[in-house]
Amino acid sequence: MTDEIVIVSPELSSGGIGDYTRRLLEHLPPVPALRLIVPKTRNHPTPSLGRYPVEEVGARADALRNKLPVRGGKVFVQYSGYGFQQFGYPRWLINALLDWKKESQGFLAIMFHEIWTFWPGWNKNYLIQQLHRREIGKLVRGSDKVLTSTSRQAEDLTVLAPRSEIRVVPVGSNIQRASNADGARQSGVAVLFGLQFSRIRALRRMEAELKSLSDTNKIKKIVAIGAGGSPQGDREERARLVTLGLSEGFDRRGPLPENVISELLSTAAFALWAQGELSVTKSGTFMAFASHSLNIISCHAGAAKPEPLSLLISPSELLKGTTKAELQSHAARLREWQERIAAWPHIASEIARALEIEIPKS
Repeated sequence: MTDEIVIVSPELSSGGIGDYTRRLLEHLPPVPALRLIVPKTRNHPTPSLGRYPVEEVGARADALRNKLPVRGGKVFVQYSGYGFQQFGYPRWLINALLDWKKESQGFLAIMFHEIWTFWPGWNKNYLIQQLHRREIGKLVRGSDKVLTSTSRQAEDLTVLAPRSEIRVVPVGSNIQRASNADGARQSGVAVLFGLQFSRIRALRRMEAELKSLSDTNKIKKIVAIGAGGSPQGDREERARLVTLGLSEGFDRRGPLPENVISELLSTAAFALWAQGELSVTKSGTFMAFASHSLNIISCHAGAAKPEPLSLLISPSELLKGTTKAELQSHAARLREWQERIAAWPHIASEIARALEIEIPKS
């Protein structure tokens, strides 16, 4: 039997699950017998990630199976259907894990970052989705520990495996706070941060409200941060920003170093957010806003809703008028919420507990 720990991740590149894996390892205690495996279909990794070696495998069940511990050991999978297979159904991965679990009697833990898209019955992907769900049910039932990042995904997984315990562990911020991250806020400046499709979605969904906030000078300028996705997306994003008629205009800054993004998040007055309510706890961008004490303007805000939605600012609330003290209170309570449930030390502690890794007491 071995005490080796293997982390299987779809990627280690910048962003997404790659960032999650790196930050998790930074906050876990040193694990002597730990290594990482990524599929060759993703970006080529460096030979190591910090102190830990990285290995590549082909996207085949036998290739992965041969890389896992022979007897015992622990395997922790960062699961994303689309991360491991372009159609969102990595059957080779599921088969390899179930075979390994049966033959090695090792310890299997899964973190479900993303599961499936709900396609209608007439869509060509519907059958793939149904097959994927069936296989995920087998994977959940065959695992020793199962975690996911949202309560909705936990509910979906429970339907597939009613007797399995599913633990919700939100993701952490994808932007580390800079040491000087408490600068003066720039009145009326809002940041729009994330992938281009999410930035455009926010501008589409909140167009009328943002126009009203611009007309009343509540928002004077928008700073868009993140890479462009396509020439068509660039044109639409720019056109929608122009339409708002912001008194101080807008900046499209593109992709930036982490420390520069932290500085922008630390000095803006607001952040714009329009993703669905169920996406909050699996969004590193949302957690970055919260950890930088930003007031988040969102169409999903509501005082009667549970945290953190009750701590966001609705456009109508801002239009009616809010005091500086009220805004500071919202931002402070949102940051406290984030530190309580999604700070990286807390996440690392939850994962360590799942993998039965002892964390030294400070």
